[in-house]
This record gives sequence, structure tokens and C-alpha cells, in this order.
Amino acid sequence: MYEHKEVERLLEATFRISNLNMQQTSEDFKLNMLKVLSECFQYEHTIFWEVEDGELNEQPVCFNIETYTVQNYLHEYKYYDPLHPVNVQNQPDIQLMQRNEVISMKKKRYYVDRFLHLNNFTDEMAMYLYNQQKPAAAIGFLRKEGEIPFTEQDSQKLLYVKQMIENVYLLHQYVQPGESLQITQREKELLMYLCKGFKNAEIASYLYVSENTVKKHLQNLYRKFQVTSRTQLVLKYAESFRA
Repeated sequence: MYEHKEVERLLEATFRISNLNMQQTSEDFKLNMLKVLSECFQYEHTIFWEVEDGELNEQPVCFNIETYTVQNYLHEYKYYDPLHPVNVQNQPDIQLMQRNEVISMKKKRYYVDRFLHLNNFTDEMAMYLYNQQKPAAAIGFLRKEGEIPFTEQDSQKLLYVKQMIENVYLLHQYVQPGESLQITQREKELLMYLCKGFKNAEIASYLYVSENTVKKHLQNLYRKFQVTSRTQLVLKYAESFRA
């Protein structure tokens, strides 16, 4: 059972999340979501990731987490993270690191000692947001030294607001698809050549990649723009500039 103050915080968080501005940019939307979680639940170190094909987008929105920490994580430690998307198979939507047993204890200890502790963190929790039964985003929560580790109560609090967060997040993507597409720099380069009428082989030559890589990028772009052909993709990409 929750105490009266905790119930008030849950209700406040639900209300504020449901009233987030749908017209703001993707970055502002995510940052304001993290601020609500901080102000209502005292989660002071959080990060909002996009997830695509089991990978984390390399430009997350951070709240009280340094950029160099994120870069260090992405370049060296992400696959040692028990809560990384590649390790979430058949796991709960909200995961506590201490309860996660997907990867070996050796890898887990390496991650804790070499990444968390060296960056003055002691614990980690993650909440996954889904779209059509696939992870679409993840919010990571970290505790600094001197802060209380995450408990099952934290998991339960987030479970209470998760559906609202998920619904509002997906609604924001629908309202502002151009902002929420999170197109990578390589995809932008490919789109530039595509708009000039270049074929896959020509694009591959200019980007110094294989044709199969070009095809994979195109499939990702088809999915992001919700189209099924090159012509539709070019037209919709052009529309995103006029919107």
C-alpha cells in the first residue's frame, strides 16, 4: 500500500505527463518528461533513448548525466550493460539491474566496476516503451554514490505511470513525425543522394559502403517515414521541410 504522499505524487505525475505539450520538439518533450519524473519521484539522473532494431540511438536526451559519460558507455560498455536492448529478451518492461540475470555475473561485475563505479554511479534501472510489441524507446535511471539503490517499490511506481508515458510518447511521435524520426547523419546523406535520383550502386560508391548497407538504410527509412517506395520516401522527406 502507498502512503498518502506517494499517492499524491503518482497522481501528480500522471496528470503532468498526460498534459505534456504535444507541439514541442522531440528533445524538449523528452527532457520535460524526465523533469516530471525527477520532480515527482526524485529520479535525478536519467536518460531517454530511442531504440531501433535492438540498438540505442546515439543522441539520447540526458538529465543530469554528462555527455562524456554517454559517449564512454556507447563506445566501450553498452553490450556489458544487463539492461541494454540486446539483453532484454523475455524480461519485464521495468528492470532493476540487481535482479537481472540475463548476462553472466562476470560481465555484470565488469560493467558495474568499470563503468558505473568509475562514473560515480552505483545502481541502474530501465523502463522500456513499446510500439507494436517492439521496444521503441527506453528511459534509463541511475543512482549516484550516497543515493539509495533502486528497489521493487521504484519498479511499482514506474509501472503505475508506464502506460501513460508510453501512450503520450507514441502520440507525440504521431503528432510530430518529422521531429521524432531521429534520422541519423548517414541516413541524411543517403536521402540527399536519393533526392538527386542516384541508384543504390551509385549511393554505395559515394558513401563507401556496400549496396546491401544502402538497402538496409532504405528499409529503415521506409519504416520511419511509413512509406513503401523510393518515390514516396523522397516526396515525404520533402514534405517534412515544408511542414
